[in-house]
Amino acid sequence: MTPFALLQDIAKRCRSHAADLPSKIEAVEYWRGVGFVLAGKRYVAPMSDVSEILTAPKLTQVPGVKHWVQGVANVRGRLVPVMDLAAFLGGRTTSQRTRRTLIIEKGDVLNGLVVDAVLGMQHFAVESQLPTTELDLVDGTESFVTGGYKRDEEIWPVFSFDALVGDQHYMDIAV
Repeated sequence: MTPFALLQDIAKRCRSHAADLPSKIEAVEYWRGVGFVLAGKRYVAPMSDVSEILTAPKLTQVPGVKHWVQGVANVRGRLVPVMDLAAFLGGRTTSQRTRRTLIIEKGDVLNGLVVDAVLGMQHFAVESQLPTTELDLVDGTESFVTGGYKRDEEIWPVFSFDALVGDQHYMDIAV
């Protein structure tokens, strides 16, 4: 058998044992976000909203601001105001060890938001999306949640940083 004939035979056998490509009906579209814990409850934010995730940066205190403003941090040469999101919403934060800072850029607004923990990238089937009316929100986040996703009998509310930045109470940090 010639080398070319041998290669043809191998290709023929490979094609006969290859699995078919999945049909379009089987394909599932996914929505992706960054999961985080806030006041003991799980949330997810769109991937496009989170620029960076940091451990607690060194902060410089700012006088004359509300209690939930932790200070400003130098993040890669840019001054970033850092806010305790749970304290802003009237809740309490948990362990200092797992706390992370989400860097959010919305138009001209650059913020660091302290959350209790980051749970990494989360994937949800688009068909599992829930409207806000089906969520049980009683912790002060009602204005900042734009629906949710259900996975494994657990509901993940989608936190909207657009709504947060658009909130006048959040933007007014002076005492």
